[in-house]
Amino acid sequence: MDDENLMPKEQKGCCSGSNGCKDQLLISKTMLQECKCRKKKLCMPWIDYRKAFNRVPHSWIIKSLELIGINNKVISFTKKVMSCWRRGMRRHTENKLIETEDIKIQCGIFQVDSLLSLLFCICLIPLTEQLNR
Repeated sequence: MDDENLMPKEQKGCCSGSNGCKDQLLISKTMLQECKCRKKKLCMPWIDYRKAFNRVPHSWIIKSLELIGINNKVISFTKKVMSCWRRGMRRHTENKLIETEDIKIQCGIFQVDSLLSLLFCICLIPLTEQLNR
């Protein structure tokens, strides 16, 4: 992603050397303070991505990878991995452990490692491009 410069500058979540949201919040705070000091008006839109990782359709993940020109082998691998995503639930009671059967995950991205966070950021690239237009 870095070598091909595919990640928009607005998307700091997965850029190397960045603290993601922290960096973006500091930039916003600095801009607001600067405008206040100079008595300038500023309009700043925010998009609420509430539970966004949980709501990304797998079909959009694949479409986003295709749109930015990711290699077909990587796309096939991603499809295969996502088809295996499952999640079960466990609950410890006083006397025993209750477990559910695994449920196939058909929407959403796990937030367990940087690769999956990168997939989420890739899904935002088309939106970022539209907002920039």
